[in-house]
Amino acid sequence: MKISYWVLIAAFIVSVAGGLVWSADHYHGKFLEEKKRADDANQRADSSEAVTANVLRTVAITNIVLETNQHAKQQIALESQRAANDIKVAVADDDCALRVVPAGAAKRLYEYANGLRAGSGGSTSGQPDR
Repeated sequence: MKISYWVLIAAFIVSVAGGLVWSADHYHGKFLEEKKRADDANQRADSSEAVTANVLRTVAITNIVLETNQHAKQQIALESQRAANDIKVAVADDDCALRVVPAGAAKRLYEYANGLRAGSGGSTSGQPDR
C-alpha cells in the first residue's frame, strides 16, 4: 500500500478521535451546566422547605398562644361571674346592701376594675389612649 493511503487513514483516525474528544468535551460542559442548575434548584427547594416549615411552626405557636389567651379570658370571666354571684348571695339579706355606696369608694372600685382590664391586655373603656 502506498504511503498516501496510510496518510489518509491516519488523517481519518485523527479526525474521528478529534471529533470524539470535542464531542466529549462539549457534552461534559453541558452536563456540568445542568448539574449546577439542578444543584441550585435543590438548594432553592431546601431553602423554601425550611422557610415553609418555619412559617408553619410560627403559625402553630401563634395559634397555641391565642387559644391559651382565649382560655384565660374565659376563666377570668367565669371567676368574675362566680364572684358576682357570691357577693349577691352574701348581701341578699343585709340591710347595708340597700344603702348607696359612697362616691369615693365607687370611684376607687371603678379604677381598680379598669386596672385589672388593662393588666390583662384588654382595652380600658372610659379612658382615652394617650
